[in-house]
Amino acid sequence: MAVTMRDVAKAAGVSPASVSFALRGDPRIKQETARHIIDVANRMNYSVNITAKSLRSGRTGVIEAAVFQLDRPFYAQLLAGVSNAAFDRGIQAVAQQISTGKVGHEKSILEKVANKFCDGVILSAGGLSDAEIIELSRGKPVVLLDDQSYQGPFDSVFTPCENGAEAAVTHLFEIGCERVGLVGTDFMPADQACRSMRVGDRRLIGCHRAFERHERTLTKADTIQLFDWGTDDAYRAVSRRIEEGDFPFDGLFCMTDAIAFGALRALREHGIGVPDDVAVIGFDGVREGSYSAPTLSTIAVDIDKLAREAVDILCERIEEGRCGAPAMPKHVTVGYEVLVRESSNRTR
Repeated sequence: MAVTMRDVAKAAGVSPASVSFALRGDPRIKQETARHIIDVANRMNYSVNITAKSLRSGRTGVIEAAVFQLDRPFYAQLLAGVSNAAFDRGIQAVAQQISTGKVGHEKSILEKVANKFCDGVILSAGGLSDAEIIELSRGKPVVLLDDQSYQGPFDSVFTPCENGAEAAVTHLFEIGCERVGLVGTDFMPADQACRSMRVGDRRLIGCHRAFERHERTLTKADTIQLFDWGTDDAYRAVSRRIEEGDFPFDGLFCMTDAIAFGALRALREHGIGVPDDVAVIGFDGVREGSYSAPTLSTIAVDIDKLAREAVDILCERIEEGRCGAPAMPKHVTVGYEVLVRESSNRTR
């Protein structure tokens, strides 16, 4: 027979209400009492009946984080942060990958959010319009990651794309690089990039700024395009440019750290020294960068802050009983640090 909340209350010598407060982290109960109750509940293998809880409150205590790819270092670290932030609030987070290559998969995910399983979703929704998100979410709160509509109707948290990319390219010029290449972006003029909210285009805007500040003009010849922002694709693309004799660069800014890992491998296999021949800097600040050989310089985004802001905003909307997009959406951009490591350290 399943252990009930009343069983836990009797064993702990408290009321069922106190057990409820303790298990959801309610501040109205003393910390030492809460710890005692949780210890008792764990010893009795008590688990919350999500279905019953949902029927009583209209909430499940579960949120969903839907991102492009679960196997990328940035998203893996972000999801860990989301999980930790949710746990601190006494709720659970589940993860979903949306880039399966199947048409309509993003729509399917949002349609499922509209059922009783999740109270709300943190979403990377590159392929959906604002109107589609509004329709499919059916009033459930949604927080977007790097929203692709300018100051759109949804709460959103952003990586520091423009300023971070500008800082990365500026760093390469300041350490003496004369020909900086960009790995992972499709070239477009600055005025065209400014009309886009895609992550790659926003980072391209920052690159244009840095080139202009150093009296240079960014052209298509300065870019190495990728089919996919992955390590494998970056390795193949950089290797191909080197083998074709079309690699004039002494500095590389990679649009993500995952891209940078592929570029580093390609450079090493072709006998090109890093950082003396080519300095390399990435973007994201994933933990793996401190273990690559050489260690990776990067624009270190405050990933934990990004996750916590998304969870906090979503929980706030859930508590409000928000239906549909908020009248005054929040748009938050997190900070970054230029983290100089071996791959661009020319002061040795």
